[in-house]
Amino acid sequence: MESQRVQQAVTPAQFRLDLSVAPGNADEFELWRFGLSPLVGMEVPDPEARSRFAVTLASYQFADVAISSGCSSAATYERTAQSIARSGLDSISLITYCVDARLDIEGRDVELKAGDVLFFDLTRRWKIRVPDFRSHSIILPRALLVPLVPDLDDLHGLILPRSSPLNAMLASHLQTLFAEAPSFGTQDAYTAARGTAALIAALAGASTKGAGAAVRNAPVTSLLALRRTIDANLANPDLGPGFLCRHLGMSRATLYRLFDPLGGVRRYIQQRRLMRAYQAVTDPAHTGDRVGTIAARCGFSSNSVFSRAFREAFAMSPTDLRVARRAGDPVGFAHSKGGDFMTMNRWLLGLETAGR
Repeated sequence: MESQRVQQAVTPAQFRLDLSVAPGNADEFELWRFGLSPLVGMEVPDPEARSRFAVTLASYQFADVAISSGCSSAATYERTAQSIARSGLDSISLITYCVDARLDIEGRDVELKAGDVLFFDLTRRWKIRVPDFRSHSIILPRALLVPLVPDLDDLHGLILPRSSPLNAMLASHLQTLFAEAPSFGTQDAYTAARGTAALIAALAGASTKGAGAAVRNAPVTSLLALRRTIDANLANPDLGPGFLCRHLGMSRATLYRLFDPLGGVRRYIQQRRLMRAYQAVTDPAHTGDRVGTIAARCGFSSNSVFSRAFREAFAMSPTDLRVARRAGDPVGFAHSKGGDFMTMNRWLLGLETAGR
């Protein structure tokens, strides 16, 4: 496939991907689903739609930011608890479509209008059904936005309407960023990433301010502290509600309320542990580590508990996944022409990073 290639940009710290799926090409269709799998599961309406399915996408990765533009046939995309656990993305995504779409944000049904800018938190669940479309999107690490947005957790499902002048400013910036990305040097890339984060923070902050903003700041700050505490203590088998309440001096009722939008505190801890374990199992730098060592390092009480949770999340054991990776087949099947899709898959798993 002529478009399947990775083009090196100005420095090895950034790269461009060109991906495409030709109508009727079943292999390319499965490669596309594989490439996206750490981010979302994808389904099409019926076999006929699958036979006609087509995609063209160009994407730039720089400074741990990904910005993409492309078009696709109709599909449903869903970020589930499984994909959250599997992916190494602790990121915020913005996307805009040229058509209307239906959105499910953790059980809340939302209508998205053409040209609206939609915010996703990639550590939380969502589902979107969209007809044939053209889209523009960007993924930024949460760390870029944390110092700038006091109510970052409120961004999930936020819509900046096309009618808003703030929308026009943000859409124009993203288009310019995509157009200029090929010319970025290393310092330019990091400056552009920080500038984009600052603009998003300013515009999102302006759109979410209201009567309750000041009241929300304190609990959201607590949630950010909780996230950081969890990530810093994943290896501790005692990590749980009691540990967090003692460590941060809060009640269980407050803890449970804060994590309710994320599916509960125990579930969140399990997802973060599984995410770290998946990265360790598949990272070549940890090839010599025993599965039991990885399990202990990620806070699992026993190998059997770890293996059972891992299999439930990823549909294969840690050992089988490692064998598949060594064979050059990250998800159980290999394609000689799938290098670009594999690069996208690895970036979404947190394994293909700038400067690596």
